[in-house]
Amino acid sequence: MSEKNAFYAVIKPYRQDFITNPKEEEDKIMVDHFHYLKTLLEQNKLFFAGPTLIPEDPFGVIILQTETEEEAKQLLENDPSVKTGIQKIVDLRPIRLSLIKE
Repeated sequence: MSEKNAFYAVIKPYRQDFITNPKEEEDKIMVDHFHYLKTLLEQNKLFFAGPTLIPEDPFGVIILQTETEEEAKQLLENDPSVKTGIQKIVDLRPIRLSLIKE
């Protein structure tokens, strides 16, 4: 098996008031987004995921562990919130996980 690499990603909602004024269809997609990330966690492809807590500047941080950057990008592009266009990938870069609390 190949060694896994870590990738840091930021996804951002397509509109500024996404958190404070969600639409019903967006809520349903975000439930799918959560379940998708949970599946990646179970597959050991997700190391960390979570939203920031400033409503005026919403975005999510995701750290994936995959063999290649292309695989990380594909996983992000298949996220229901990205696939449907309510969120977009604004940053994806390799990262070294140097210190991890166990």
